[in-house]
Formats: sequence, structure tokens, C-alpha cells
Amino acid sequence: MKIVLCKGQFLGPISGADETLVSYATQLKLAGHSVSVLLLYEHSPQDCYYIRLREAQVPVYSVASNSVRTSLAAGRKIARGLLRALPSSQFLVRRHAQRIATSMASRQYDNCYEFLKRSGANVAHVITPDPAAMVMISAAYAAGIPVLYQELGTPFHPPDYESYYEQFTTVLPLCTEIAALSPLLASHCRAKLAHAKQLSVLPILSEASKDGLGRVLDPATVTIGFAARVEHLKGPLVLLESFATAIARHPGLRLKIAGAGSLEQKFIARARELGVLPHCELVGVYRTTEERHAFMSSIDIFALPSLTEGTPNSIAEAMLHGLPVVASAVGGIPDIVSQEAGILVPPGDIEALSEALLQLALDHELRVRMGHIARQRYAELFSPEVVLPLLLNTYKRVAANGNGHVASSAETSCAHPWARELVCG
Repeated sequence: MKIVLCKGQFLGPISGADETLVSYATQLKLAGHSVSVLLLYEHSPQDCYYIRLREAQVPVYSVASNSVRTSLAAGRKIARGLLRALPSSQFLVRRHAQRIATSMASRQYDNCYEFLKRSGANVAHVITPDPAAMVMISAAYAAGIPVLYQELGTPFHPPDYESYYEQFTTVLPLCTEIAALSPLLASHCRAKLAHAKQLSVLPILSEASKDGLGRVLDPATVTIGFAARVEHLKGPLVLLESFATAIARHPGLRLKIAGAGSLEQKFIARARELGVLPHCELVGVYRTTEERHAFMSSIDIFALPSLTEGTPNSIAEAMLHGLPVVASAVGGIPDIVSQEAGILVPPGDIEALSEALLQLALDHELRVRMGHIARQRYAELFSPEVVLPLLLNTYKRVAANGNGHVASSAETSCAHPWARELVCG
């Protein structure tokens, strides 16, 4: 079977969608399967996700020229500047940016179609609901290749992006199957994506570090870790306010931030105002599995107070490293963080988040117990050993159904806990 994983472009260095695509591709290649990655827009040679694919010997192709990528990047920079300068005009800015992105992507349809037609692929696996994905879905369908579209978040959410979904859903009838990241997210997709022919659950896959999972910590402190974009929807300022409240009752607390984003300077300024900046450390972005392991090995609790989510890669990574998790009860997070593996709080609730952090910080045995169960849940839900068979069975079913055949029950049987959610359409 020949698989082409399709995405408009790499959006790193911090991108859950890029991480998901790269993890699937590298594990498929490692298992001996034929897999390649197709981007609509050319990648940078220094892109961290491209480097990982190259090291795994996964071929990466693009259909648009480098000049198109440069123009697109310049347009995004202008749009971000306008949104910062004129936040009240964000609806108009996003609408205009959407029209430009749709026009640029549409010009690549013929190149995309010709590439896919020549590829001989059995399945095109497309992710991210944007104009580039629309073109890739349409081109694959026209080329006679069954399409699996994977929704990595909650459809029509956040509200600022509803117009993108309104446009994107017009191509969903061309897809043989749509996959969500968890059962909860699948229920959202069933309610919102009326044109879905078949709906399945296909979780993220998180790779173990080559260095193992040993952790060496300072017993005098309890370090809370956050790894995500330092942007409003990930809740870094909510975490900072909660940390400031908690450290007043537990002076040994530390906060460690891995990531980058538009709120970095605001985060630092607010930490200084709250008097907790000396207890905070911003370490930048980790780009490799080894750097990720080093970060996760340096913390005691992982916190992600997002306002909206799918099933975050960083939570799966923390669970892999045996860390208890404190997170918002949004998106697919309640599917992955059980009450035995962590504590869920309402999004934006500073007091509840502070209490959850303190509960874990003050109870070493609770941290160890929850961390152990979190590690078990990682193995059951996100390890290559359980996700890869589910991924391959999904491809087999899509390839068969897309060619007018119905996959047998044997093709879809799988030991993954969410396998029974496999076809829900």
C-alpha cells in the first residue's frame, strides 16, 4: 500500500498538525511501509519537521515554487501585524486573508492533480481545514485516489475561524472517510460535519525518546511545565496567574515554559508585576525528541490550561514521561486525561487551576501515582504499538471503500481501546 500524507505547508516550529503528520510518516516508514509527504507550498530546508522526515528517509515533495511560499509567508506576517495593531478589525482581516489564501491555493490545483495522478497512491491522508487542504482533497478525488481527511480539533471552533470551516466543508463529500482524534471529538464531528460519509477515530501517535525516560529532579522544588505556543488560546497567562496564587502557599514551586509566541513579552511583564519572574524560566522551543525528553525530564507536573483543543501532542508526551497532568476540560482532553491520571479544570478558571496545581505540588505520592497511570494510558492510547495497527487498518478500509468495496470486519479489528468507535457514520 502506498500512502501520501498531505498538508498545505509546515507551520512550525510549534505545530500540533505538523507533529501529527511527521509522527505518522516516520513510524510508517520505520515499519517498512511506502509513505511520502506532499506539501502544497515548499518547505524551508531548516524546518525542524522537514529535518526529522529527511532523517527518517521519508520523501517530501511540494508543488508550488519557493517564491509562492515566500509570498504566502509575507502575507501572513502582514495579517498578524494588522491583527495586533487593529484587534477590532480581526473579522475583516481574516476574511481578506482567507480570500487571498484560497486564490493562491487554487492556482496550484493542476500541479497537485498531476503529482497525485502520477504517484500511484492508494490513499491520500489530508490534515488541516484550510484552502490548501481543499485543493489537495479535490485533486486527489479527481485523480481517483480515496481520501482520508483527519480533523485535528473541534469543527467550527474557535469562533474566529468559523468562516474557514464554512468554506472547507464543501469538499468533505469528496472524502471517503473523516477521522477525529478521540471519541468526544468524533461526537462533535458527527454534530457539525453533516456531509461526512463515514466517521472514525484515529488518535495522535507519540514517539518515545531514544534516550529512555529517566528523570532526575531537585527534591527541594516542584516544577510545573508548560509546552505549547505562548498564545491566548493555550492559556499561558491563565497559568501564570494561577502559579502566582499557588506559590504564595508553596514557595518551592517553579514554572518552566517551553514554547514561543506573541504573548512572550506580555508573559514576562506580567510575571514581573506579580513578583514571580525569578521563579519562571522560558526555555524556548524544543525541536527534537531528545530536547523534548530533556524538558519533560526536568519537570514534576505538566499543565496545559487551553481554551480550545483537540488532543494535544504535548499532553501525550507528558504522559509518556510519567507526568501527572493538569489541563482544561475542553475538546478531546477528557478522553485522554482520566481522573486517575490528572486533574481537569474549567477553561479560564484561575482559582480552580491554582488549587489543582497545589493539590499535586503538596502531595508527592499523588504525583507519583497519577504519573504512573498517565504512563499506562500513553501506552494504551498513543504508543506506536497500538496506533500504527489502527492507522494501517484505517488506510485499508479507506482504500477499499474508496474503490467501491466494503472493508471486511477483519480489516478493522484492532486492540486499541477506541477501535470500537472506528466507523460511526
